[in-house]
Parts: sequence; structure tokens; C-alpha cells
Amino acid sequence: MKKHRFSLTTRYVVIVGVLLLAANIVLGIVMMSQSKAMMNTMIRKNMLDISNTAAALLDGDVMAALTADDVGTPKYQDISDKLLVFQNNVDIEFIYAVREVGPGRFVFTVDPDPVDPGQFGEEIVVTNALIEAGKGRSSVDNSPVADRWGNFYSAYSPILDSKEQVAGVVGVDFSAEWYEMQIRQHTLSIGIISVLSVLIGAAVMVLITSKLRDKFRDLEQGLSALSGNVDKLTEQITSNPGYQDSLREDSSPVPAAANEEFGDEIEALGGKITSMRHELERYLRYIHVQAFTDMLTGVGNSNAYQDELKRINEQIARGEADFFAVVFDIDNLKIANDEYGHACGDRIIRGAGRAIADAFTLERTFRIGGDEFIAIPLHTTQEEVDRKLREIEAAVAAFNAAPDRPEAELMLSMGAAAFRPGVDKSFREVFVRADESMYAVKGEHHRRSNTMQAL
Repeated sequence: MKKHRFSLTTRYVVIVGVLLLAANIVLGIVMMSQSKAMMNTMIRKNMLDISNTAAALLDGDVMAALTADDVGTPKYQDISDKLLVFQNNVDIEFIYAVREVGPGRFVFTVDPDPVDPGQFGEEIVVTNALIEAGKGRSSVDNSPVADRWGNFYSAYSPILDSKEQVAGVVGVDFSAEWYEMQIRQHTLSIGIISVLSVLIGAAVMVLITSKLRDKFRDLEQGLSALSGNVDKLTEQITSNPGYQDSLREDSSPVPAAANEEFGDEIEALGGKITSMRHELERYLRYIHVQAFTDMLTGVGNSNAYQDELKRINEQIARGEADFFAVVFDIDNLKIANDEYGHACGDRIIRGAGRAIADAFTLERTFRIGGDEFIAIPLHTTQEEVDRKLREIEAAVAAFNAAPDRPEAELMLSMGAAAFRPGVDKSFREVFVRADESMYAVKGEHHRRSNTMQAL
């Protein structure tokens, strides 16, 4: 009878231990799955950001009119040069422009690759993502596609003409090996944490089982000693009924203490599991920050910018929008990089980001390109925006006058435009006006610079 009771209790301990370890494993698998999905979404958004930015730089009317006779002409070379900037400065394999020539058929129009470009009119391997872009919707391949240049995941964005019709598609190729390595690295990080969580959980359960086994052994020895005197106890109980009450009072604390100890150990293990879960949740929050923050400047990156555009366009549709678009471009950043190195360029970019964010706050400032920033202040006035632009000019002057300033000066071209209720139908219309205003300032900067050089 004693052996049966001891075995049953041990069985309960083992069952609880198995359930806790299983829960820990499931938690690790769920966290790995969530992390993998988040990283996959982040990488795909980065891919689309590049293709969308490149497509926005191209003139759809010019692209629609390109023919084979235009190859090598200045306007063709201008398009090629714009795409080549991305290929030389962004972590991609290839970038190119194509157009649809028939149902499910696309051909190259511009390929700036200097080694083995696709020829004008040469057909390209068609994927579902490319077909979607041909219909006006940016898309990314769900699986790698092989062609004569290699094995790639590709992002495609439509090039729109002045009538908002699709005049072509920008394609950006990313190495399948690079893409899958990014996913593996982050999944491995979560996997390691999950495995450590399981191992620690197993170690804790071993300690719990060991302690309980010792307590059960003590209990069994006590019961064996009592059973050896059962006859004597029976006699005493029979002759002195009051002793039975005393015995019951003495023996009752033993199982109570065991139960209390059992509860304490389970509670400690539960605390350990909760701690693991909190650590994994903190890591996922870190990944989220990485996905939406520009690491060089600390302002929002293109992912955060795209999310903000979605919110603003929804507000415009509801008639609730009230904002400015303030566009910034760093003048002569490429010259600074070429003459003084990228360390100098990075310092200039950080200085620009800090000046803009100090005026418009980190939450409302976004870096949308290598040398481009945008601030989107809400519920403000033209006078307030002008005041903040003057603050930025003063901050730029202070940056250039600082003793530890970089070798090249920071120069910012700035342009702003207000949302016009009832007139503007999307954020893009406001952005275009702000961008045109910025480029007018940039042109004036170049004229001044050329005049100074002439003198």
C-alpha cells in the first residue's frame, strides 16, 4: 500500500514536468515562427521600398515612348544612370526596367548592368509578382526564380505615366542566398534562446524532482518506522482513544508540508518560464524597433514612412487629415563621400537627421533615401513650419561651425507644402509640391555654388 502511494505521487510529478517542458517547447516554436514571419515581412518591405523609390524617379511618359532606336541616346542614358545609382549604392544584385508586350510577356527596356545587361526587347522570366506590378500593384516574389543571371527573389513596382497608367515596371533582384541567409540568422537567434529556455526548464525540473524524491524518501522511511510498531500503536489506540486524536494531529502536518513544498517548486518553475517568455517578447520588440528605425540617424526608416503614409491616406479618405510635408535633401553628399570617405558622409547624414528631428521630433521625421529626409508635422501652421525651418538652418550653421565638424560642410535643400482639404486626394500630391519646392531651392544652391567657383 505504501509503495503504491509513493509511485502514484512520483507519477504526478513526472506528468507535471512533462507538461511544463512541452509548454516551453511550444512557446519556443511559436516565438520562432513569429520572429521568422516578422523578419520575412521586414525584408519584403525593404525590397519594395527600393523598387518603389526607383520607379518614382522615372518619368512614365518617357518610359512609355522608349524604342530600340533610343538606346544610347541622352534620355536613355539618363534613365540608365538613375537605375545604376541604386545598383552601385544599395545591397542588390540587379535593377532594370521592363514593359509588357503581350499577355504574360515582358521585355527589357533599360538594364544598366555594365557586365551582362538584358538587351532592349529581350524577354524576361515572368512571375506572378511581375504580372501584379504590370497591373499597377507593387509585389515581391514568394519564391526564388532562376534565369541566366542567377537565382533571385525579385521586387517589382509599376512606373506610372502622367495619366496614371502603367508605362513599365522596375524590377530589383536580390540574391536568393542572401534573402534566405537573413531569415536563417534571425530564426537561429530565436532558436538558440528557445533551446536554452528548454534546457534551463529541464534543469529546473531535475532539481525539483530530486528534492521531491528526497522528501518522499523521508516520508517513506517515516511510514516504515510507524508500520513496524503498528501493533503497539493499535493497542495504545484501543486502550487510550485520546492518543488517536493526538496521532492524527501530529501526522496531518506531514502531507500538508509536502503539498506546500510541491506548490512552491511549481511556482518557481512557473516564474522561470514567465521570465523566458518575457525575454523572448523583449527580443521581438527589439526586432520591431530594428525594422522601423534608421540605424544611422535614429529617425524613422522607409518602413515607418510607408506605415505613416498609409495612416495619412486613410485620414484623407475620412476627411480628417491636417499635415505638412517637409522634404529635405543633402546637397553634394556624393562629393563628400568621394573626396573624404563614407565616414565623413555618415557624419553629415547624422547631423542632418539630428537637426531635422530636433525641430520636428523623431516620431515625425523619416529617412527615405540615402540623402533624403521628410518630416510630416500634424496640426500646425505655415508660420510654425517656417520657424522650424529657420531652426534647422541655425542648427546646420552650428554644425558646420563646430570644432569637430566633418571635412565637408552640411548643406540642406528644403521644401514644404501643406495639405489642402478638398483639393488633395492623396499624400503623394502634397509630397510632389514639397519636392518641387525643395528642388527649386536645390537649384538655387547649385547656381550660387557655380557663381562662387567662377569668382
